[in-house]
Amino acid sequence: MINSIIFDWSGILSDDWAATFATGNDVLEVWGHRRLSEKEFRELYELPWINFYNKLGVEIDEKKEYALWEKIFPKHAHMLKPFPSAKEVLAKLKGEGKKILIFSAHNQNLLEKEIEEYGFKELIDAVNASNADKREKIEELIASHEIERENSIYVGDMCHDIETAKLAGVKSVAVLSGYDSREKLEAENPDYIIDDVGELPALLEKMGA
Repeated sequence: MINSIIFDWSGILSDDWAATFATGNDVLEVWGHRRLSEKEFRELYELPWINFYNKLGVEIDEKKEYALWEKIFPKHAHMLKPFPSAKEVLAKLKGEGKKILIFSAHNQNLLEKEIEEYGFKELIDAVNASNADKREKIEELIASHEIERENSIYVGDMCHDIETAKLAGVKSVAVLSGYDSREKLEAENPDYIIDDVGELPALLEKMGA
């Protein structure tokens, strides 16, 4: 029985690609790099995001980077929107008594604001964000929230999420509505693949969870 669900935020519950792309290019300009096309950005972007900058030959400071995003991202906040079925799915899972956790590389302050604006606050048990490398923080998350690995799933849209789930010994669900392509995600051999978060309740039923 699945009793805890770890959700990535971007590309899963929040449709924030346009805002991320715009902010990312603004930040690259601050660091002295040219703006990227959408195709270039999609091909190069990955987590941990330090790898993205390394590919571009851009030297960054983690604290300054999070501060820059917190300053610039709100300028593009009008582009943000929750995925159509996100609230309905969260409400259903919460109503079934499942523990809902958000685990993200996104800025903690920005993410909490988005949750508030989306009307998701009462549907989420905990938010753990500003994680530059989630692989380094997953054990802390599991311990602090007393997560039973065998009764949990990790829902993410990037290869980094699948890798993190495997490292933790938690079943992984790859979602195709986000940042990484099906081809990239399939190469990581997730336990399950769904098109979007709206399919999650049916998957859980199929799992007998």
